[in-house]
Amino acid sequence: VLTEAEVTACSGYVGNFQVEVRTGRPGGAEVTPFTLDAGAIVVATGWDPYDLSRLPEFGGGLLPDVVSTLDFERMLAPGGRLARPSDGVVPRQVVFIHCAGSRDPEHAVPYCSKTCCMVVAKQAMMFRQRVPEGQAYAFYIDLRTAGKGYEEYVRRSAEEHGVLYLRGKVSAVAAENGRLRVSGADTLSDLAVDILADLVVLAT
Repeated sequence: VLTEAEVTACSGYVGNFQVEVRTGRPGGAEVTPFTLDAGAIVVATGWDPYDLSRLPEFGGGLLPDVVSTLDFERMLAPGGRLARPSDGVVPRQVVFIHCAGSRDPEHAVPYCSKTCCMVVAKQAMMFRQRVPEGQAYAFYIDLRTAGKGYEEYVRRSAEEHGVLYLRGKVSAVAAENGRLRVSGADTLSDLAVDILADLVVLAT
């Protein structure tokens, strides 16, 4: 693993690449480029977290108990503390909102993140393992599980861990008596849905 490195040239073919690499910090002393032989190349482009304040309808940037999946991942990590940011209480009712900030060309980005469906399934199961008496809800537009075993993984989250998937969109998240009222619709049953949650996780 090379840190503070940049690929400056690449040639060859699968199983036999020659990769020229330059190291050094921008503006700092530059080291002479060197060449590596590699059988495969993984392009890890990284990403920037979506600014939750751009999602005020979901309480993003306004309500402390509305967090991102990255924030929730930190809470669930070994050594992390699973607690509401507002008062430190362990959440019992957690609502996940899929596609927050994506697939919305008018307000955000038009494309699918291609990660949030699987991240929500994983985090919802981890939450239920940590809080067996808790309940996880997941509002989704449609589940995109394009990978070997992915659909079975999501199904397991529902069947074995009791995650309740609601096909539909959330219209609003509002504070109510120290909790969060999540209002939306279940398009499969054609019914309005109101859930009083302790924590809302935006899958951006």
